[in-house]
Amino acid sequence: MKKFATIALAVVLSMGILTGCGSSKKAAEATTEVKEETVDYGQGLNEDGTLEGVKATDYVTVCDYSALKIPKKEVKVSDSDVQTEIDTILSSYNQVTDRKVKKGDTVNIDYKGMVDGKEFDGGTASGASLKIGSGTFIDGFEDQLIGKMPGETVQVKVTFPKDYQGKEVAGKDAVFETTINYIDETPKLTDKFVKEKLSDRYGYTTVKEMKKTIRDEIFKTNKTDYIWNHMIEKSKFKEIPDELINDRVDVLVNGLKTQLKASNYTLKDYLSAYGIEDETTLRDQYKSSCESTVKVFLIADAIAADKKISVTDEDVKAYFNGEDTAQYEKQYSKAYINRIVLNNLVIQEIEKNVTVK
Repeated sequence: MKKFATIALAVVLSMGILTGCGSSKKAAEATTEVKEETVDYGQGLNEDGTLEGVKATDYVTVCDYSALKIPKKEVKVSDSDVQTEIDTILSSYNQVTDRKVKKGDTVNIDYKGMVDGKEFDGGTASGASLKIGSGTFIDGFEDQLIGKMPGETVQVKVTFPKDYQGKEVAGKDAVFETTINYIDETPKLTDKFVKEKLSDRYGYTTVKEMKKTIRDEIFKTNKTDYIWNHMIEKSKFKEIPDELINDRVDVLVNGLKTQLKASNYTLKDYLSAYGIEDETTLRDQYKSSCESTVKVFLIADAIAADKKISVTDEDVKAYFNGEDTAQYEKQYSKAYINRIVLNNLVIQEIEKNVTVK
């Protein structure tokens, strides 16, 4: 289930790009691990990022945003919010491979169990998490990993209890061919760690700077989310064509399929794991959020047309802090990147008249 949850998270993050909410660049980075691109993220979009074949004002009357006031409590960032983001970042650096396993460590292992030289049902796993000393596995199993190095393959010899629930192996000797992948250990957050590990990727140089930057980013995200939700709630919409919503659903479903394929799973596996009846049911579950996405697009397109806002190469470059966006355009398409940037430009236009009190 953990792997499915990770995949689901990537899809949610990609939805963040679709709606224009959240940290779009980070969302893009989170999903660039897909090994084989089969998703048309630009589906239903013109190259400039606007909705294809649609005049936005035919479907939305944008609310007055000339003096939008946001209650401070609605966008307030708590210390726990900051810590959650820090924990997420640190989780990418939890794979220790340069020391021996000791009691109390949590290790990530692959194992294959054999009785009388033959594999048995339920005796094989990949990427299993095991805390050494927890007594989770058969007596003697965990102790035999102590003192071993990540990367080592250990022939763990144990004897199943006579009253073991699996009758075919109860009371028998077994050998588990066990590979220690890594020790799962969250690193301590120090200035040294930040400078050595996070500076190039995130630009942080000290713990203090890291916390401030994260707090500012969460505040900005909360503010952006509030604005879009407000604009959707207060603007007036005519019935939105199904094809506009279905385009966004297609992107999410196809994105999920691609993520699953990259992890050697199928959509059927995913549906079964989450108790979803079929693909039609999954698509129905996505429709509500995708309708909100389309509403954001319509509002943004209407304001862009009114204020003569369009995306330039300089805007794209500025949005990605001067980074080469070729990798993003290759994976997500120029239309999709322009969509992200257009939403951001419109938010900046709305924020000219926003106060937080």
